[in-house]
Amino acid sequence: MANVTLSLEEYHALMRLVDSERESEGAHEEAVEVKKSRKKTKNDRIMSRALSEANAKAKKKNGDFRSGWDQSKLMTHAHMLRRKYSN
Repeated sequence: MANVTLSLEEYHALMRLVDSERESEGAHEEAVEVKKSRKKTKNDRIMSRALSEANAKAKKKNGDFRSGWDQSKLMTHAHMLRRKYSN
C-alpha cells in the first residue's frame, strides 16, 4: 500500500469536490423518519378490555396457562367477548 500525503489545501479541495458531486447527484442528509401512529379506535379499546379479561381467565398468577387453555383458545374467547361488548 502506497503512503499518500496531502496538504491541507489539497484535502479541502478534495472534500469540496466530493460535496459538489453529492449535491449534483441529488444526495442530501437523510431526515429522521417519525413513525406515524394511528388513532386508537373504539374497536381497539373494546378488544383491549376483552383481552385483559380473557387473559385473567386463561392464565394463572405465574403466567402459565390454566388446564385446557392455550393462546388460540384465549384469542377465540377474547374475540367472542369483543363481539359481546360491541353490541
